[in-house]
Amino acid sequence: MYNPAFDPYNGIYRMLYIMKYLDMKEGMEVDRLRIFDYYLLFPYKIYKIHLKKTEGAFKDLRKKVKSTRNPYNVSPNDRRFFERLRPYQMIALSHIASYGIISTSLLLQQKVKVIDADKMQMVMAKLQVLPALERNVLAWLTYCFRDTPLKGEYGLKYRTELMEHKYDGC
Repeated sequence: MYNPAFDPYNGIYRMLYIMKYLDMKEGMEVDRLRIFDYYLLFPYKIYKIHLKKTEGAFKDLRKKVKSTRNPYNVSPNDRRFFERLRPYQMIALSHIASYGIISTSLLLQQKVKVIDADKMQMVMAKLQVLPALERNVLAWLTYCFRDTPLKGEYGLKYRTELMEHKYDGC
């Protein structure tokens, strides 16, 4: 059965849209892109992201993202599935780097930075529009977690529990 998670071309499509929403003029961590990609694949799982008690506005906005669980697209163990996605996500980023849109040298350092915005716009113009649900999920993730640290107490790794976070330095 087809699963977009394991389709490198669908991965390229998703990564390009994530980079567009994040406005990648500065470098961004590969792990942040991978986490955002996971929630594009499984939008209903954004409700599992831990929010602080003071982030009531984020909770209210999250309620507006209507997403139901697709019985044909489930992952029983989030962390294991997330790790299983890594090679496909890295292939997608490598292809985007080979097109000259992102920096290859920074990708080797686990960072992503758009180096040719015009080329990215040209490619994006040829792609189908992202469906409304995915746009809403991506807008919510970008609004809430674009500047959230990846590591540390209440970092993105801790909030999502998709990656080991206990031994990260602050």
